[in-house]
Amino acid sequence: MTPGRDADGGAGFPEIVLEAMTRHGVVPPRGHVTLEHDEALLSHHPDEPGRPFVVHWTRSEREPADVFADLTAYLRARGARSAEWWFRDDSTPAGLEELVVAAGATTVEDQVCVARAVEGSVPAIAPGVRVTLVRDAEGLDAVVRIGAEVFDNPVPPDPDAHLAEVLDDLDAARSAWVVGWVDGEAVGRASVGFEWQVAPLVGAAVLPHARRRGVYAAMLAARLDLAATARCHTAITKARRAASLPLLLREGFVPIGTERAHLLPICS
Repeated sequence: MTPGRDADGGAGFPEIVLEAMTRHGVVPPRGHVTLEHDEALLSHHPDEPGRPFVVHWTRSEREPADVFADLTAYLRARGARSAEWWFRDDSTPAGLEELVVAAGATTVEDQVCVARAVEGSVPAIAPGVRVTLVRDAEGLDAVVRIGAEVFDNPVPPDPDAHLAEVLDDLDAARSAWVVGWVDGEAVGRASVGFEWQVAPLVGAAVLPHARRRGVYAAMLAARLDLAATARCHTAITKARRAASLPLLLREGFVPIGTERAHLLPICS
């Protein structure tokens, strides 16, 4: 079945939903800078040269071997020691992913893209769990701290500028961050965007000692509520198969695609 299509071949979701889950919705993480290339979206973090470069998507009609040779040479010339190379259902050229894996890449992410209508039921909030909207430096500090611990996200060098940006996005109804709490401790964080009436749910992380306490479910409920307030019609997210995917499927999300990331050493 084609991702985003129902069994009768009709559109299961508006086309903008599928585009938001592919290259059209990719934004490099904070602190990364993009590199110009006609066939790919590439980025790197200049303050951390040891961090892998990222190939967010590729789009080409050339032979996969030619694209692979050119992109690896391009990355090598810019000082990349390794590259986290992402592939989605619409990545081209066909065969490029197999070349990356054959070159010695290790699979580091295997995710399922899922979507559901915003309207409908939301997860129940477990006892001792609450969720707050990030509106100040204390809340954003929790977001940064949890992201650094769980995902090894880089810490923004200018906290005041970071806070101003987050609050501006909130005031303009572009996105919002929430923090999940258990027994008074900030242990989770997650974000929701509001784009073309589609709500990408991204950045969810829960500290290891607080998992399986209902924090992720509570943050999901809060973000669905925020998406409804922003008049979004569809929520989308990406899930690891052995982590959040079972919960999301129980809450009415359905698969619309897959994506994988392979970590490729770049030889000098």
